[in-house]
Order: sequence, then C-alpha cells, then structure tokens
Amino acid sequence: MGNADRVYRFSTLRRIEHGVLMIAFVVLAATGLPQKYPQSPISLALLQAMGGLEAARIIHRAAAIALMLLALEHIGSVLYDLYVRRVPPSILPTREDFRNAWRALRHNLGLEGSPPRQGWFTFQEKFEYWALVWGLVIMGLTGFMLWNPITTARFLPGQWIPAAKVAHGSEALLAVLAILIWHVYHVHIRRFNRSMFTGYLSREEMEEDHPLALETPSRPILLDPLEMRERARRFWIAYGAVAALWLLGMVWFVSGEKTAVTTPGPIPDVARVRAYAPLTPTPVSTPSFLARATLNLGSSWKDGVGAFLGENCGFCHGPRRREGDLDLTTYEGALKGGKSGPAVIPGAPGISPVLIWTAREDHPGRLRPSERAAIWLWIQNGAPR
Repeated sequence: MGNADRVYRFSTLRRIEHGVLMIAFVVLAATGLPQKYPQSPISLALLQAMGGLEAARIIHRAAAIALMLLALEHIGSVLYDLYVRRVPPSILPTREDFRNAWRALRHNLGLEGSPPRQGWFTFQEKFEYWALVWGLVIMGLTGFMLWNPITTARFLPGQWIPAAKVAHGSEALLAVLAILIWHVYHVHIRRFNRSMFTGYLSREEMEEDHPLALETPSRPILLDPLEMRERARRFWIAYGAVAALWLLGMVWFVSGEKTAVTTPGPIPDVARVRAYAPLTPTPVSTPSFLARATLNLGSSWKDGVGAFLGENCGFCHGPRRREGDLDLTTYEGALKGGKSGPAVIPGAPGISPVLIWTAREDHPGRLRPSERAAIWLWIQNGAPR
C-alpha cells in the first residue's frame, strides 16, 4: 500500500506509549483482580502461576510504578506539543461530540440512515481517552492510600482507607470490562484497527471513520525558530522541575512506608501450637439447698411435680384467680407462664421464675429447702412431663 493509500495517524512515541500502557494494564489486571477475588479458580491458577500472592503483589507494584512513569512522560509530551509546537488540542471534547453521540445512537436504532461524520478523533476515541485519564487518577490516588495507609490516616479519617480499597477494586473491574467490551469491539471486532501498531490507517478506513479529517486537511504550523527555542527552554525548565518533584514523590511513595508492603512472617513455633483444645463444662458450685435432703416428688410432672405445684401454688395461680395471668395447675400453663414470662424454663432452674419468686421473702408461697431442691432437679433435668 503506497503512501497515497494510507494516512499517518500516530507517531512512534504515541505507539510506544500505547505498547507500554497495554503491557502495564494487562499486568495490573492479571495481578490485581486475583487479589480482589482470591477464591475464584481462575484467581488461584493465576496466583500459582505467578509464584504465589507475594510475587503477584510485587509484580503489581512494579507495573504501577511503570504506569506512573508513563503518565509523567505522556503529560510532558502533550504539554510540549501544546505549548512549544502549538499543536491544536484535538482530543478535547466539544459540543459537536455530544451531537455526534446522539446521532450515532439514532443511527444504531435505525432512526438515521448514515452515521455521523467525524474528524481526526471520533467521540468514541475521546471518550476512551478521557475515561483512561479519569481511571488513572482514581487508581493512582486510591493506590497511594492503600500503599501508605498510616500516612493517609494522618490527614484523612480512617474510614477512607477501606473506602479506597473498594474504589480501587471497583474501578479496576470497570476498566477491565470497558476494555473487553468497548475497546475490543471498536478496535478489534468491528474492524481490526492497526494504526496503533503501524502508525497508519488506510484511506478507506479514514473515509469511513474520519471523513472530516480528509476534507479539512491540517494546515502546516509556521513557527518562528527563535520563538520556538525560547518556548522550549521555558518548557524544559518548568517541566524539569515538575518531573524532579514527581520522581522524588515516587521515591517517597514507594519507600516511605512498609505497612502494606511487608508480608508478616510465619508464626513462630507452629509445631508446638495446640491445634485441638475441646471445651469442657465450666464447673459450677452446687446450691446449698441441693446438698440437703431432697424431697422425692418424682421425675416428671405426672409423677408428682404437677400435683405438688397445684396444691401449694394453685390457690393464687390456678384457673380461678390466675394472679399474674399465671396458671401452675397445668403443665402447659407452667411453661407458658404469665406476665413475667414462662414460670418454668426447662434446663435452666437458676433463671426459672417459679424458683426465683418462691425464694423472695415477700412472696406468700415460699418453698422449704427440700421442696425447692426437688423442683430445681426437675427443671434441671429438662422439666419432663
């Protein structure tokens, strides 16, 4: 294909940036998502292939550093083009891009016959670019907070750290889905766009996706060499200072705090740790009245407990008077209880009201120690019917 049949779109620098970004993104996704979903079979396989969680964390941090350096370089190159070379900022979104998005939606719904005619960058490409910028800002800030949690907690509330973890993982998942669904479709499935690898796009593809760029070719930018050198000098002084601060900040960022970097070592004397220690019942003291002679009321309600309670407590807590809405003449009434709740709680004599109330001095119906011991044992055995 001759030069007349293709259009030069991306410089060597932009293609190198894209390659580094692509590698860093894949590495970050492959090492980060398994940490977000550690129980997934795919995550376990990836972590095992990388040599374990600690190796994955180291690789993840290395890719993050590469991405931070790439961001520094890209910002510098963009500012150089804008300030020194006076290249128009064609990647900035305009109102026409929103109109094109609306026209594209109508075209996809069959309401318009032809797609919108767009210029050097389509609204889809601009959306992807600025979504990437936004994602890098979010991932960078939250990554800093997770890498340096103690430093973060000195300036922000502690709740920001778990919030940063959620935002970091959610933004990463969103970025991966955007690449797999949006980017892969527009660049690889709809038509394989090789311009980020070769630098060129065929004229036929340009006429289909960027017809306005062919109809209004860019005019050469005429610059005064002396003025350009002066702007370049001022740019490199300012950018050099910013880049130096950026690099110093990265050094501090990477080495200033080891809280989230150092993995705790193995627990000492693991072999001596008692792995199985069954619980034994806590010994309790026997109430003094149980140590005395116990009245034989039988082992169940029908054997004698019911008759005893009906005879001694039924006058006040029977079907006629039912003081406190309590009937102790029937087994169901004793378990149901009254206003104070169940009178008998099987297996728990210490908190059964029938024993608590009859032990009070102001209660008219008090039990002798032997009677109290018999009721205690009956309840302790589960208050069988």
